[in-house]
Amino acid sequence: MNSESRSVGMKRASLVLIGVAAFALAGCAENGGTSSAGIGTVGGAAAGAGAGRLLFGNSTTGMLVGGAVGGLAGNMTLDRQAEERRRQQAVEDRSTAQQQQLDFERQRALQNEQTRVEIEEQRLFREWQRERQGT
Repeated sequence: MNSESRSVGMKRASLVLIGVAAFALAGCAENGGTSSAGIGTVGGAAAGAGAGRLLFGNSTTGMLVGGAVGGLAGNMTLDRQAEERRRQQAVEDRSTAQQQQLDFERQRALQNEQTRVEIEEQRLFREWQRERQGT
């Protein structure tokens, strides 16, 4: 096997590796986010290492640089977006809980007022009955 056909074979293997890493990243996506923190970084590093190997041959330095760049890219794209979505969801959850608490307090105040009105009406009715029986 000559060096040119070996190089073509390694490039094909690298392309397959990059494709697998890309599908792995896509498979980790869940509703636009990632299923666990760091998966974008790891997937990006794997894809970057494959790309580095493809671009720089069998160079360890090329794979390390590609892995570092890919890891940063994966972190910046997938992991940070997922973290921001988690933060937004937490804010929405707190807001919903506060609104439910306010609704509960309003309902309780309305029920207390209704009970007070009914007690006052009963008191006035008993007073009216006593006055009527007295006359």
